[in-house]
Amino acid sequence: MVTVAFIASIQGYQEERIREIADRLRSDHPEWTVQVLPPDATTPLLAKYKLKFGPAILVNDRIEFVGIPRYRMLVERVAMVAAGRISPRTAAPSPPAAPAKPASKPAVPASPPPAPPASE
Repeated sequence: MVTVAFIASIQGYQEERIREIADRLRSDHPEWTVQVLPPDATTPLLAKYKLKFGPAILVNDRIEFVGIPRYRMLVERVAMVAAGRISPRTAAPSPPAAPAKPASKPAVPASPPPAPPASE
């Protein structure tokens, strides 16, 4: 099951838009759990995700949006998470560590070409 949590801004920014999108998401996708957290409950979450003000959207306890996106973008991203696909905007996992290479001999610089004889 997918959980979508709307973190409200501590400044009261875009509260009406958050409610509007959350209600629309609940009605269009009843299989998803949608929560709208009040500003007093968001302060510890904002600190956890290193945000100053909000609003933000968490999908399965991972921050997916800072700010409120267009409805279509939100639905597409939540559907990707629900399907278990990685978002193209998510950073790729780091490759496994390569084994240490043995120390090689330093390259010997080539000697400069001999100077042409001086003509008098």
